[in-house]
Amino acid sequence: MTEEILKKPGDILFNKLVLFSPNQNKYINLDDYLVEINIYENMLSSVMTGSITLADSRNLIKDFPLIGEEILYVDVKTPTLDTESNLDKIFRVYSITDKSYSPDGATLIYQLNFTSIESFRSISNPIYRSFQGKPEEIILQIYKEYLQIDKGIELTILTPTANNIKFVSPGWTPLECINWICSKSLPVNNASANFLFWETSSGFYFGNTDTIFKNIENYSIGEYVYSQSYINTLKRDDIQKSMMAIKSLNIEKSFDQLTNNMSGYIANRVLDIDLYNKQYSIVDYDHGKKFNNYSHSEVDPVVPLFDITTDRNPLSFLTLNYSHSKLHNDNPDNFDVQTKNIFGNRRSNLLELDNFKMNLVVPGRTDIQAGATINIKMPSGTLTYSEDKVNNNEDELYSGNYLITNLCHKINPSTHFISMSVTKNSFLLNKFGNNIK
Repeated sequence: MTEEILKKPGDILFNKLVLFSPNQNKYINLDDYLVEINIYENMLSSVMTGSITLADSRNLIKDFPLIGEEILYVDVKTPTLDTESNLDKIFRVYSITDKSYSPDGATLIYQLNFTSIESFRSISNPIYRSFQGKPEEIILQIYKEYLQIDKGIELTILTPTANNIKFVSPGWTPLECINWICSKSLPVNNASANFLFWETSSGFYFGNTDTIFKNIENYSIGEYVYSQSYINTLKRDDIQKSMMAIKSLNIEKSFDQLTNNMSGYIANRVLDIDLYNKQYSIVDYDHGKKFNNYSHSEVDPVVPLFDITTDRNPLSFLTLNYSHSKLHNDNPDNFDVQTKNIFGNRRSNLLELDNFKMNLVVPGRTDIQAGATINIKMPSGTLTYSEDKVNNNEDELYSGNYLITNLCHKINPSTHFISMSVTKNSFLLNKFGNNIK
């Protein structure tokens, strides 16, 4: 067996890139047609999606033919990584877009858009039935009965819940049911309620960010450096360090405290109306006061990305909830009763994932997934890294741990890069100086 060698950052090996037409019962290898393939993972999206751009000089689109219902088999890997780190996935093509011709008219260029085959299974399986139990148990049941196609693709439950729910699905798809259940999940020990259901190349996950941040070392892909001067010091054969160098970085979204107040991120209110007892209750949520209940991207002591003394009014974001405490005698604390304890927590912690975001481009690795964490070293002013000098000019405030919320594997025939969006939900207290108490 030939030994795998990582010759340069972003090297990629193609084990399989095949398109199958179920109508014609034909396979075709796409290696000779490939321009670029983009594969997306997103913690806020239930399934993976992507697109593949082909340069067709053999009239494949007519003779195969391509009609937007094909099955795409992808199996690629970063050299030297084990086979468990392969990006190995089956997708379903759903459309053909962006058709154009080369200048000489001899080649047709077009894009096939695809998604996980579980997405198609979901839309063809509306559910009309009742469910009862813990949220993670119901989600696992729905996944196995209505979504799972490949028995080798498992759903991993990262975070247990504290409540029981009972509901009847009124024809929702499995994914609609699961995402609704996420919004009705009560965390254990007052943890973050930002439960999510997402897919990566290794399977499906259900959990919240607290679990990831609490075990941040287990989810980390390593320490990456953003500094052109550091990159300039690297030798051509220093592949491992080059793999951990950030090629580009920009801050997509910084603090917007006006929006933070208006959106209910800092404070919000639930007006709960009990239809059975004909009573109402007011539940105010203050994220500054609850902040220390949660796990964070940095290790305590930490502060939030806003001044905890800032003026805020929970009435800036008001929502109504209608509860019926006697609707189910066998489950008096059903989701409608618990919503007042879930909503504020969930809303603030979900908005926190969008409060401060950066976009990075790094050399590709097929073991990097949405939901992982990354430690980033950022420069402050003019910064020089070298082999024998300790850096004292690092931006200590913005350097640190970030959560990868979404990413795109950008792969062409010879190179693999990852464009990712990362966020953090805290700063280290001692990096602010001694004036913050």
